[in-house]
Amino acid sequence: MSDQRPMPRGDAMENLVIAQMRDDLRAERRRRRRFGGLSLPGWSILTSATAAVVAVVAITVSMLAAPTPSYAATPPMLQIEAAQAGRDDAAELLTDLARQLRTSGEPDAAPPGAPQQIVMQNWGLVTTVGAPGEKVPPPFVEPTEMTLTRYPDGSWSQVAVAGIPYDTQGDKVEDPDAPPPGTELWRIDQTAAERAYMFPDPLPEDADDLRRTMLDIGFADESSPNEWLSLTGGLLMERVLRPREEAAVLEVLAGVGLDLAGTTTDRLGREAYVLETPPSDVDLVDRILITPAGHIVALETVYVGHDRTDIPSPAVVSYMAFERRE
Repeated sequence: MSDQRPMPRGDAMENLVIAQMRDDLRAERRRRRRFGGLSLPGWSILTSATAAVVAVVAITVSMLAAPTPSYAATPPMLQIEAAQAGRDDAAELLTDLARQLRTSGEPDAAPPGAPQQIVMQNWGLVTTVGAPGEKVPPPFVEPTEMTLTRYPDGSWSQVAVAGIPYDTQGDKVEDPDAPPPGTELWRIDQTAAERAYMFPDPLPEDADDLRRTMLDIGFADESSPNEWLSLTGGLLMERVLRPREEAAVLEVLAGVGLDLAGTTTDRLGREAYVLETPPSDVDLVDRILITPAGHIVALETVYVGHDRTDIPSPAVVSYMAFERRE
């Protein structure tokens, strides 16, 4: 699948207040995951704390308020060199990468007793809705750099700063009203008592034990590959994984029914395999990008439905690319 398109963003986090805790995932199977202010991609509803982080990568209702049906600017689609491969090849690749990680001898990224820091890039759509006849700038994509820090005592911080805005062609956009790149947009600081973590530390290094842990956390539908990637996204935003822990994650994902889409160069210039969920009734394809060394570097969601008039199909509706995990 060759992706070459550019996704909507809302103007403010307050439009995306979500406080659903992990028990909500057990309540009922949501047959269709929607966006555009109705509900967010599955991985963004795992916990209220995680939702606060992920809110900036989802579409808000601001785009739906626009009076014209013209397409919104969305991040360019990845260029994927398709593989003549499928589900069995995905499982074999994940198993091989996990074996490689287990025998690599790589040191832990975050030494015991040191803070764990995750730096990631996500994005949002900036849309201006003016009065009838008023000239407003076209929608554009605004990347956000997020730094998540987990301290040894269990406390937590999340800091978001503005990135360099760009249009559908990837060209820089000049907007005098946009915050300069590097400007702190918001931050959340939580004590250990305030921060609730989903996953144990250390994480199980055995794939069967990790799978049971993930099942205990809960799914709306544990047979859905989309939900397994959603929960994996929550884990990657919560912990800096040790090599054997990351290997266990890959081994779990080898059994959930992903397809091997091919290879790509990700949004931060890294070569990666692209594995994705098969077509389903949610109109969304979730993707995970993994380097040849076996490290997960990005997750993306692509809209592939046919009932939207404000964005094309296919179109990237969320992405998070991990710049550093240390």
